[in-house]
Amino acid sequence: MDDAGERVAARIIELMKATGIPNGVSGVGYGEADIPALTDGAYPQRRLLDNAPLEVSREALADLYRGALRYW
Repeated sequence: MDDAGERVAARIIELMKATGIPNGVSGVGYGEADIPALTDGAYPQRRLLDNAPLEVSREALADLYRGALRYW
């Protein structure tokens, strides 16, 4: 299945909507302007980041938060 990731993501979003889970971190009040502070707060958490399968840079972390603002 070439689109397995997209199908799983679509199903998770469907379940989030059905159960009333907020639409990403923007659904709980965060916005684009908060990304630097979120990144700065998360980056020192080496215990978590060092267990990632790849090196996690500040830029990558900011991109993760940016992508988590909204899912639909």
